[in-house]
Amino acid sequence: MKILIPVGSFGNAGGYRVLSELATHWCAAGASVDFLVDARFSTPYFPTKAGIHKYNTSGVISGQNFFNKKTYLSIKSLSIYYGMYKALNQIGHKYDIILANQSLTALPVKMSSIESNKKFYYIQAYEPDFFDNKNMIFRSFVLKILSRFSYSLNLFHVVNSPIYLNYKEIKSEYWIPPGIDKVTFSRRKNIQEFKSSKKITIGTIGRKEEWKGTADVLDAFEALSFKDDRFYLKVAFGNLPEKWSHEKCEVVVPKSDHELAEFYRSVDILVAVGRIQLGACHYPVIESMSCGTPVVTTGYMPANNENSWIVPISSPVKIVQAIMEIVNTDSVPLSRKLDLAAKNIENFCWERVSSDFLRVFSSKKLTS
Repeated sequence: MKILIPVGSFGNAGGYRVLSELATHWCAAGASVDFLVDARFSTPYFPTKAGIHKYNTSGVISGQNFFNKKTYLSIKSLSIYYGMYKALNQIGHKYDIILANQSLTALPVKMSSIESNKKFYYIQAYEPDFFDNKNMIFRSFVLKILSRFSYSLNLFHVVNSPIYLNYKEIKSEYWIPPGIDKVTFSRRKNIQEFKSSKKITIGTIGRKEEWKGTADVLDAFEALSFKDDRFYLKVAFGNLPEKWSHEKCEVVVPKSDHELAEFYRSVDILVAVGRIQLGACHYPVIESMSCGTPVVTTGYMPANNENSWIVPISSPVKIVQAIMEIVNTDSVPLSRKLDLAAKNIENFCWERVSSDFLRVFSSKKLTS
């Protein structure tokens, strides 16, 4: 099976890791996999074993970037996706599967002259909710419209969480979650004995987007620290509010998945309290559970009341209560909850996820 994955760029968000890992595992399973990427953004942040075809506005190229920088700056988005469309028309027919994976890649895939039964769309989130930049109102409006439109293009949808099977404009029969490297994100050896601890470290992934809930974590931590001086905060990647600081807050910047896993194992409790699309997959939740760290979350997959601590959105008070419940839980029931979390994570191993995807590709092609 030959698979082509068109992307405008290689970024450092979790969705790009998913694509790199899927491509690598598909290659290991015997498939031939290539990325098709704008030459200006052609270095993967997450390593992959897949091949890489670079393109410019004239189509596929094999050498280095030779774009005119002034032109690029003035028509960036248009040139990325117009070039993708032309490149798809040049090489797309050589592949069995074309996998759109973000709303802006869906239109070039749909418009290309490639046979329709080859066109798939892996939906990792409902993207219109993410375009709310108050400083770029018109651009946000256009991107919302385009992302909504992408779900109506009659591509074959595969979503990454059950909540998207029938979610607003999204309709799908298949869901396949993102995967995790169980070796890298391995379970910690020991559970914190909270009742005898002189220091308890709360962890979170710092994000600037309001819907990620970083502000709620900071408010909860300030309340905890005020009432109990054992509490400290460790924030991965920073992204804290401009004027916010605290003497008991440490910022770390993991440079690899191995360092990110060490971060999860270095904190005693991980808090991930996003405010939208609850029930979707969320890497900080999956990774923390895999590392054996207790998780407080607003309900991202695969967290539930049996394997994590669920709180309402925008509720620092409830976050404080959940953390105190963890701290006051005896080690035996705490271990049972973490054991269940580890068991629930088994379905997210890359080998299973990637093979499930290949089965969907094959079954859909056979019935088309």
